Amino acid sequence: MIHTIGTEFYMIRSTEEDFHRNIYLKRFIGSDGKAVNMLFDPGTRLDMGTMLPMLKEKAGGIANTNLVFLSHQDPDLTANIGTVLASAPRSYLITSVDTWRLVKMYGLPEKRVRTVESFDSMVLKMKKSGHRVRFVPARYCHFRGAMMVYDYESRVLFSGDVFGGVNTREGDGIYATEDSWEGIKLFHQLYMPSSKALQKTMEAISMLNPFPETIAPQHGDVIKGDFVIEFMDRLSRLQVGADLMEENNPEVDLAVLGINNFLELMGINFPEVRDEFLSHFQKGNDFTSPFVFTGGTVSGIKISPDNALMQIYAMIGKIENRETQQHLRAIFMDSMDQLDIHFKAREEGAPSSDTIRNNDFMNLEDLLE
Repeated sequence: MIHTIGTEFYMIRSTEEDFHRNIYLKRFIGSDGKAVNMLFDPGTRLDMGTMLPMLKEKAGGIANTNLVFLSHQDPDLTANIGTVLASAPRSYLITSVDTWRLVKMYGLPEKRVRTVESFDSMVLKMKKSGHRVRFVPARYCHFRGAMMVYDYESRVLFSGDVFGGVNTREGDGIYATEDSWEGIKLFHQLYMPSSKALQKTMEAISMLNPFPETIAPQHGDVIKGDFVIEFMDRLSRLQVGADLMEENNPEVDLAVLGINNFLELMGINFPEVRDEFLSHFQKGNDFTSPFVFTGGTVSGIKISPDNALMQIYAMIGKIENRETQQHLRAIFMDSMDQLDIHFKAREEGAPSSDTIRNNDFMNLEDLLE
């Protein structure tokens, strides 16, 4: 399905349940009706089945691609670049010097490459249509040469991996809600190297004039409206990557101990549910998992301890059987209370284990008789 996110600005997304890839096409149409077609992060061979129909419907076919922009060097967005350049022989690749240093290993023709650093003030002016776009550095987010593109006409900022997220929003559609934040936070804590890099990138975005109305990341939901400023503010204050890697961090060690105690008690009382938990969080050791597992137990946390505990608490809330859900919440709170662990859900009013047990649900002793 093709989604319109701005003036002649289109998006398709991959079909994965947990982690979408987004590919964008912007058409800069001049007064004479002729267009400059710019493709952003053209994805992998898996995306050809949806990208080619979009190009055919909106641009008349892949051969009419004029510009291809790569935000960074990862194969999930660069794998198609050779095919696109070969299919559109009059097209040019635009990317940073650092990204070109790596993607040229695909055997791409250097004469068809323009680096963003070669444009005056990092602004590309299109003679055919009169439009402008600005290239905005996203240094070390997550790559030294990462770049974003701001389209002045539609006020859409294509942000690459910045603002990207795993899918934590339920339901159809492409636009972010408050539920999208957990996925954005998880992705950035896993994949961005430092809070300082994020802060500098947020500062660069804040300097754009006019200010962006829409943020279009390569992964996850498109961000618009009040969420643009709100999520910028949160990312500027978020601890990520190396900030979470303090050696001998007692909070991390305590959280790991509490989580394993909970998983052990869950395995004794609800073994099938425990298997579902492990399956959900391990995901074949996918990088989107917040935990490191060794032999069925948690040996490390890749995000903040508070966020890791919130992931567990949220997963309990998805259990369909209400009685099982209540008892697991009680076990979880017990595991935290025994180690005097406090986390966000408790601050926001999550009930204590005693309160949970005093509700009108079957108590744990009755359940296990």
